[in-house]
Amino acid sequence: MAKKKDDKKGIFCLEGEWRGVKDTTSVKPVLRLLQTMGGYKVPYVHRDIGTREEFDFYVRKWRGRSFASHPILYLGFHGKSGCILVGEGRSNRLELMELADQLEGCCKGRVIHFGSCSTLRVNDHTLNAFLQRTGALAVLGFRKDIDWLESASFDTLVLGYLQGVSFTASGMRKLRRLLEENALVLSKKLEFRMWPARD
Repeated sequence: MAKKKDDKKGIFCLEGEWRGVKDTTSVKPVLRLLQTMGGYKVPYVHRDIGTREEFDFYVRKWRGRSFASHPILYLGFHGKSGCILVGEGRSNRLELMELADQLEGCCKGRVIHFGSCSTLRVNDHTLNAFLQRTGALAVLGFRKDIDWLESASFDTLVLGYLQGVSFTASGMRKLRRLLEENALVLSKKLEFRMWPARD
């Protein structure tokens, strides 16, 4: 069932290490801003992820009914074309379709936002297959390597605007219009890509 326009849409954020364990760079300030700002009060869950096992554990948690109130999956990781980088070592690539396998059929009425470099630099067929397998309403992300400050600013807008739209096909069209009206220059610079499920 689609959420009402005024319902709070919680954010479930998984975040990897950006520059090593001593670095404090994090998307948490974005989440705290949305939680504390008047008119938003967005609930969120944030988990630091150091290993693939941790990632898999929390994805299983998010896909369950207990997190139906958090329909936005926000993934803050390093990325490359078609994947995010989870943990360390040569086997740290998590391909989009591997994630789709983990989320198969569990994402109806949910949105997945990749706050990572280049993850959505893939062909349309891959995105359609991802949405078909997961059942997600839309997948969002970037097609190029992105600047941290600019992408954090843009992520704040995306996550904030998601609070004001219905989680339906028409709501996703409204989200696209809001971003085009208010953040077109930054959207183009970051090569932001929004791929909604077909009606």
